[in-house]
Amino acid sequence: MNVRAAKLTTQVLAATCGVLLLLLVAQYAGLGRGYRWDVASADGEDAKALPNIDRRPPQMPAAGAFAAIDAHPLFNEDRAPSPQDAAESADATPPPNPLNVQLTGVIIDEINHVRVAMLLDKARNLPVTLKVGMPLEGDQAAWTLVEVKPRTAVFRNASAETSEVELETSTAAPKAPPPKPSAGRPPARPGAAPPPSAGGDLAKRIEERRRQMREEAERNRKAKQAGPNNKK
Repeated sequence: MNVRAAKLTTQVLAATCGVLLLLLVAQYAGLGRGYRWDVASADGEDAKALPNIDRRPPQMPAAGAFAAIDAHPLFNEDRAPSPQDAAESADATPPPNPLNVQLTGVIIDEINHVRVAMLLDKARNLPVTLKVGMPLEGDQAAWTLVEVKPRTAVFRNASAETSEVELETSTAAPKAPPPKPSAGRPPARPGAAPPPSAGGDLAKRIEERRRQMREEAERNRKAKQAGPNNKK
């Protein structure tokens, strides 16, 4: 730092000290003595002039005060009321899809408190296994399994409607497949007698073999009886 800069710094500091000294003398003489922090007083006139907002309960205006707003909605460009049908269609929710499942089996474990329903989702043609409290998937997601009985599954939809699905069992005997034509056998003509089955052919061959064995045994017996007579 050169001498000129040192002198300039000294002058600035001296001027600052002079200003502070003058301010101290002015305050000592009474400058600013009439100012103070305002303390709120419950008995003051200013407090009485303010309305008692906290003690006044809020009051809603009468319903008729909003009649003009209802007649001229703010959010419509033409300020005309919305048609009633359009408002009802906008608020209407589509009805849930009907339940379309088949109950194929149930699992009830009373010890572990587990109840499971095995189903066939006919809408998607997929097998589904649900525990109590689980919903279906896809278009039938509004239906939830709420109860499993030995032969029944109970579902409930979002509209609190319930539907029971009975366990379907087939008691009819399974139909035998049509007999296949054997090799070398011509197909049956319309109106002709049906060809014998493979089981019938085997039974006939066994019976024929038994007949042959009986005939052969009879011939042997007769030959033994005729033997001594020929020797005489």
